[in-house]
Amino acid sequence: MSLTLRKATSADVATLADIYFSAFTVDSISLLCFPRKNQAVYDWWFNMISEELSDSGANHLVVTTPTSANPSQEEIVAWALWISPSPTPASSISAPVTLPTWPAGCDILLANHFFSNLIQSRKRIMNPRPYWYLEIIATRPDCQGKGAAGKLLRWGLERADQQGVEAYLEASPAGKPIYEHFGFKEVERLVVDLDGRDPCGTGEKEFVEVMMVRPAKNSEKLR
Repeated sequence: MSLTLRKATSADVATLADIYFSAFTVDSISLLCFPRKNQAVYDWWFNMISEELSDSGANHLVVTTPTSANPSQEEIVAWALWISPSPTPASSISAPVTLPTWPAGCDILLANHFFSNLIQSRKRIMNPRPYWYLEIIATRPDCQGKGAAGKLLRWGLERADQQGVEAYLEASPAGKPIYEHFGFKEVERLVVDLDGRDPCGTGEKEFVEVMMVRPAKNSEKLR
């Protein structure tokens, strides 16, 4: 598969939202906080991505491949959001967490609990030193395992190494080995009780998120 990486544009936003919804179908937090077939949820994601495209610190990247019907046209197969480093004053580490207004249909209590804990953990682990943060990475299910995610990961890691800073992300336990291959190490876990809910139908009683840090190293080792 021929893969090309480029910056996302406003014309890509609808596709990026669709990729998110398709890539996280076996993710209890995503399903409970952002229920599918809900227009308010789709609009929320569309608007959030659109607004972030104008943020100089938010690097929305896509990987494309030529379409089968017309090789001169492209289709987006994967998307990532890398947040550029910005030194954080020590005084802001203990500042209250600001969360967005969630869309209608969202489990607000769960969203507030989960995302506020993610933010607090990241601040506690990383601040005030600068770092690259992989906030989102998603690949279309039919294109997973074909190298698109690797291209998106390398984009941010090479910049982290050029600047001599760490990289940070949150992963599922299943995804952890992939990130370990790129040099990330687990530093902490967040465990959320699902209170008997099982939107994925897998029988899981808890949702686990793994916090991972990668030290800066020579980018030549990524190739």
